[in-house]
Amino acid sequence: MNKKQFACVAAFFFLGVCGLQAGPNELALEGIEDRLMIAFVQGVPESQQLALAQSNGLEVLRVFRPIRALVVKAPAGRALQAETALKHNPLVFRIERDFYTKWIETSALSPEKQAACVDAALQKPFRAASKQKKQVKQTVGDEPPSQPPSEIQWGVQRVNASAAWPVTQGAGVKVAIVDTGIDPEHPELKANIKGGHNAIDKDQPWADDHFHGTHVAGITAAVLNGEGVVGVAPQAELYAVKVLSKDGSGSIFGIIGGIMWCIENGMDVINMSLGADQGNFMFEYAIQAAYNAGIVVVAAAGNSGGAVGFPAAYKEAIAVSALDEKDNIASFSSRGPEVDFIAPGVKIPSTVTGGGIAAYSGTSMATPHVTGLAALAVSRGARGQEAVMAALGAAAEQLPNLSPSEQGAGVVNAANLIR
Repeated sequence: MNKKQFACVAAFFFLGVCGLQAGPNELALEGIEDRLMIAFVQGVPESQQLALAQSNGLEVLRVFRPIRALVVKAPAGRALQAETALKHNPLVFRIERDFYTKWIETSALSPEKQAACVDAALQKPFRAASKQKKQVKQTVGDEPPSQPPSEIQWGVQRVNASAAWPVTQGAGVKVAIVDTGIDPEHPELKANIKGGHNAIDKDQPWADDHFHGTHVAGITAAVLNGEGVVGVAPQAELYAVKVLSKDGSGSIFGIIGGIMWCIENGMDVINMSLGADQGNFMFEYAIQAAYNAGIVVVAAAGNSGGAVGFPAAYKEAIAVSALDEKDNIASFSSRGPEVDFIAPGVKIPSTVTGGGIAAYSGTSMATPHVTGLAALAVSRGARGQEAVMAALGAAAEQLPNLSPSEQGAGVVNAANLIR
């Protein structure tokens, strides 16, 4: 069930054009009108699921075992006929149509205002820092530096992540970035990237062809090396789960497929810095399956300035709103009773494709701060969403100028996670 009512997430700034070409193994835009997802009642063996699809003339594109579902393709123009025929079959629990939309929240600002917010120096290609900077590298067991290294951007400072690093940096925690992919060669990320999956086309690479997923990954777990930027959990393991094309668009079935991969591959935390103005039963069903598998799902509240959207609106997800440098809720940030935490989301420097660093704003940027904090909580023994929510809630500090619908439990202070 939803946390509350359906909500609208507005996407404000996107780059590129759709570059996917449809094919038999892809969940791209072309052919979407012919795709269905069929969920079966408990106890129906997979062989019987496949046989039912075949007997109805449907091509099976994906098998989603965690939710006992198949993604199928009907012959052109016959999806409605197949849906009608299967809807009342006693073996079928639910049947849904696919949809395709823009999901990511690259920025809450217009391109002109966004350009004004980005420090020109941060847009330059990544360059090695000075030897003096390199000497600030910190490992578990070290005392935190008296002055924060320049690689600790203001958001990571605001959640006080470095206070936890002498005890934990998130080592061994598997974090999936469900997004546009991650740049596998970025010098601030390469050491922490352990693998990935392309849920749009499983035969294609998962590398980022936008920049959004790479930016999110850096906020979560860029390495602590005295250079560039550092993430909240700088030793967490990153997994790129590509569910969006290079313009930030995607099929809801593709996103569900990314969640299925996370379940089947034992992820601990999922970051979903994405949202849309609609969900459906199967999307919620997939989020519930992740929750039941003990995975923490952290999602962006949205950039509409209005109500919280999907998947953040689902009660099984942790919804994050955006904070600015003056401890106010960002004007663009969605808000509402679904919000669980607030985190820095304005002018956040992080990694981008091609080895660079740039600053962006949005609840997309706020969310990975909480994902990194969740990874620190998991490394300290919290397991599953309820335990992580309890740990983060106990570590959070409320801001007196914000309402609960704007900040939830408040801003997490990482120092409180290690007490």
